[in-house]
Amino acid sequence: MSFSSRVAVVTALAVLLGAPVAEAAKKKKRTKASPPRATNMPAGWTWPPSKPMVALGKACTDELDTLGIGWKPARKELKIATPITVPAMELGGVKLVSVFRRGPHVMDCQLALGLARQLPALHTLGVRELHFSRIHGYTKVRVGGQEKRTLSRHALGLAIDVRSFVDDAGRKAIVLDDYPLGDPLLLDVEQTLGDSGGFRTILTPRNDPESHDDHFHLEVRVDYTKPAARKPAT
Repeated sequence: MSFSSRVAVVTALAVLLGAPVAEAAKKKKRTKASPPRATNMPAGWTWPPSKPMVALGKACTDELDTLGIGWKPARKELKIATPITVPAMELGGVKLVSVFRRGPHVMDCQLALGLARQLPALHTLGVRELHFSRIHGYTKVRVGGQEKRTLSRHALGLAIDVRSFVDDAGRKAIVLDDYPLGDPLLLDVEQTLGDSGGFRTILTPRNDPESHDDHFHLEVRVDYTKPAARKPAT
């Protein structure tokens, strides 16, 4: 057998022997499950909004009506399931004052309802105004001084960044300046909202001094897997 013939035979054997191995590798690659990508979305959240999300949004606006809170449907915004505005910008006896931007301030109904439920506790502490820098914004999560790949709850209209709180005596407690000094009002606000169960982990200078040294980041807790409560028959 010539040299070229021997090379051809060896090559053919290599191909025949390697084929099963390559096929097995491909099969393994096909069947190997990829780990689920972490998201920052609420449980049951989809886009476009699913029927349960739409139903929960309707239940939310119905509850605002029951509470006597004036609201208006807002223009559609990408990722906001139930966009509304609250013209009076007052919830639970606490005035919401924008630091940088003029209104109207679009938010998801769930944020308005969550604040309406939780801010009365701050009113009891003496809070009369909260001054915020952002509600809606198509931004990514920023924590520990780093920007993550996941969308922030601001993009969903479910979060608010609060820079300062004003008490019933007119004193303004500024997060950037007064929190490091152990301001009692800011500490009481942080504790009260953290214990309420109405928000996810509240980001403050205590747990994220890199990215939240100058504001409290509040994200209302929403679970779209829970059925919307039905209004009682009249």
